[in-house]
Amino acid sequence: MHKEELTDGQSLRGFALATIAFLAIFAATAIPIPLYADYQATIGLTTADISNTMFTYLTGVALTLLLAGRISDAFGRTPVTSLTLMLAIVGCIMFMMADSGAAVLAARFVQGLSAGFGMSAVSALVIDCVGEKHLGWGSTVASCGAMVGIMIGSVAVGILYDVVPSIAVLYGIMIVILAACLFLMPVVHEPLDQTLSLRAVLRVRVYIPTDNRRLFAVVAVCYLATWLVSCFYQSFSAPIAQQCFGETSPLAGSVILALIMAPSLLGGPLVQRFEPKRTLVISMAAVTVTTALMALFVLMGAELLFMADCALFSFAMGVAVSVSLRLLLLRVSVLRVSAILASVNLVAYAGSAITGVICGILLEATSFAFVFAAMAAVLVAASLFVAVCLRAPSEKKKDGRLTLSRFRKMKGMGEPSAPEPATGEAAPEDASVAAPALI
Repeated sequence: MHKEELTDGQSLRGFALATIAFLAIFAATAIPIPLYADYQATIGLTTADISNTMFTYLTGVALTLLLAGRISDAFGRTPVTSLTLMLAIVGCIMFMMADSGAAVLAARFVQGLSAGFGMSAVSALVIDCVGEKHLGWGSTVASCGAMVGIMIGSVAVGILYDVVPSIAVLYGIMIVILAACLFLMPVVHEPLDQTLSLRAVLRVRVYIPTDNRRLFAVVAVCYLATWLVSCFYQSFSAPIAQQCFGETSPLAGSVILALIMAPSLLGGPLVQRFEPKRTLVISMAAVTVTTALMALFVLMGAELLFMADCALFSFAMGVAVSVSLRLLLLRVSVLRVSAILASVNLVAYAGSAITGVICGILLEATSFAFVFAAMAAVLVAASLFVAVCLRAPSEKKKDGRLTLSRFRKMKGMGEPSAPEPATGEAAPEDASVAAPALI
C-alpha cells in the first residue's frame, strides 16, 4: 500500500520514537557487561565463557547484517523495528533466566541479532523519517546512536546496581522500556513502501555502490578509525581510571565512558550547515590530535585534562562519522539506504573486533600511553587517506537520483518503469531489485 508523504508532525514523531527505540535496543545489549562478575559468582560463568560472549554477539550481528541487512526493504521499516524490539526483550528475558554459561552465550547471540537489525532496519527508519531536510540529525543517530545507547546502558547499570543489587530489577526496567517502545510503534507512519522481494533481500552480499566506491571507502575508514578508539574504551575505561589515575570507585570509569560516547551525538547536527568535505577533514584531524593528547595526559596523570580531551574526541568523532555518512547517503538512491547502512556497519563491527584484539595484545606488552600513541599513528594515516580521497575529482552526480519524495510521487503516479540507477549505484541485477514495487 502506498503511503502518503509524511507531514512534519509525522516525521518528527517517527524520528523521535525510532531514535528512542534505537538507543533502548543498544542500552539493552550493554546491561550484561557489568554483570558478568555477578554471573561468575551465581551461576559459575567462566572466564572462557566471558571471552566467548563477544564472539557470539558479533556472530549474531554479522549474520543479521549479511543475511537480513535489507529485510526491512521487503517487510517495511516499522514491522522489522517491532521485530527488533521483540528480540531485544527476548534477550533480556534469557539473561534474567540464565543458569549456565551456555544460556548466557545463547542470550548474547540473540542480543547480537537485535543489534544487527538495529544497525540496519531501525537506523534506516530513523533516516527515512527525518528526510533529507534534516539528514544531519538522522545520520548522527545512525552513526553514533549505538555507542551512546551502549554508554547509557552501562552507566545506568553501574548506578542502579549500587542502589538495588538485583539482576531481575535491572532487566525488568529494561524490558518495560523496550515494551513501551514496541507499544508505541503503531503510531509511527511507515516512511517507505516495500521495495524488494524477500528472495532478492536474502542474498548474501555486501553492497558497495559501484560509482561511489571511493566515498564508501572514506566512510568505512572514518568508522574504523574512530571506532578503534571508542571500542577500546568500552573494554578498558574502568582499568584506565584505576591504573592511570588511581581511582577506586567504578564511577570514574563510567564517567570516562560517558565522555567518550555522549558528545558524539552533538557533532553532526551542530556542523550540518558547514561545507561537508572541509568539515570532515578538520574533524579527522581533531580526532587524531585528541587521541595523541590522551597518551600525553596519561603520562602526566592529568585526569581532568584527560576527561576534557575525551569529550573533545567524542565530539570530533561524531562530526566525522555523521558527515561522512551524510555525504554518501546524498549520493545514492533511497532504495539503497538499508543496504548501505548494513554494509558500513558490517565493516565497522568486523574491523573493531580485529583491532580490539590487536590493542589488547599491545596493552599486555606495553602501556596505555603506548596504545594511545599507536592509535594516533593509525589515525594520521586514516586522516591522510580521507583528505586525499576528498580532494580527488568527484564523480558526476546525476539529477535523477531517486529521493524519498520522488519515490513516493512515482508510486502515486503508478510509474511502471524502473528508476534510473543513481550515481554511485550498480545497475540492478534482477527485476526484483530494479522495480520499486514489491514483487
